[in-house]
Amino acid sequence: MTRPRVSVITPAYNVAPYIGRCIESVQAQTLTDWEMVIVDDASTDDTVAVVERYLTDSRIKLLRNEQNMGAGYTRNRALEQAQGEWIAVLDSDDWYAPQRLERLVAFAQEMQADMVADLQTYVTPAGKVFMVGWCVHGKTPRRPRYYTPEQVIRYHPSMKPLIRGDFIRQKGIRYASHIRQSQDYAFYVEILIKGARFALLPEAMYFYQIRPQSITTDYGRNVAQFWLSCEYLCALPETTPAIRKTLLKSFRYRKSWMLYPAFANALKQRQWRRAFSLWRESPLIFWHWLRQLPAALHRRLFAMEQMYDPWREASQPSPDTSPTSKC
Repeated sequence: MTRPRVSVITPAYNVAPYIGRCIESVQAQTLTDWEMVIVDDASTDDTVAVVERYLTDSRIKLLRNEQNMGAGYTRNRALEQAQGEWIAVLDSDDWYAPQRLERLVAFAQEMQADMVADLQTYVTPAGKVFMVGWCVHGKTPRRPRYYTPEQVIRYHPSMKPLIRGDFIRQKGIRYASHIRQSQDYAFYVEILIKGARFALLPEAMYFYQIRPQSITTDYGRNVAQFWLSCEYLCALPETTPAIRKTLLKSFRYRKSWMLYPAFANALKQRQWRRAFSLWRESPLIFWHWLRQLPAALHRRLFAMEQMYDPWREASQPSPDTSPTSKC
């Protein structure tokens, strides 16, 4: 039995309104030699019923967890079932452009890469494009290029890559299921630390659905989860001292960004003790605040000008003297 060219792995939990679009985007691919492994993580809505409508397509497989196990465990279960030459990641509320798999497979072969990624288009609930990119702290290149592990760590990617299946099978790489929120970051960086060659194709072919309920303001929990990722990666035997140093530096910088909204809100509310405590926890917050200060002052001044501009008021004709008045 020949294995498919691409295995698309999709964890699903309470995504009944979205997963149909997700599946149909895979069915619409110009590359038709694929399988899609969907693992439902004990959904309590109609997610399973929606997926079952598509099971007439023999390329689509559905597995179900008996209880909710989290994204890491669920993705690992999908990986264990995936037989493809390439592994493609697709979240259940997102979707692909029709040419994505074909373009990325060809790109990976051209670049002789073990992992490739494209840009993500972030779409709001209203259907509007919020932004296009691939990482949090780096610039988007104009041309295809390779990235080292240190560069990827510094840029902190947000991507859904295509990975050579044999590479992760031979290296025994899996998602760290004890990490609840950033296990995908740890998974991709581990692949690079263990020797994968990574290239980026600057074309936007992955559509990321922004959902309000998926956005958290629990900054302390986010920091703790990201630290678990860094701790896990630092402990890998393949992690060099240079990579470990980059990981720890990235954590300090990322931590300051995670805590900055709480710090800015504390200043706004004049909660000086709270602001001081956050600054003590992450001194880099102060530099973020300085960088944001000019823009904040500009917004404040503009608002004040809009509230009261005596010159604009004096220049406005009264209703009695206006040439367009219809009194």
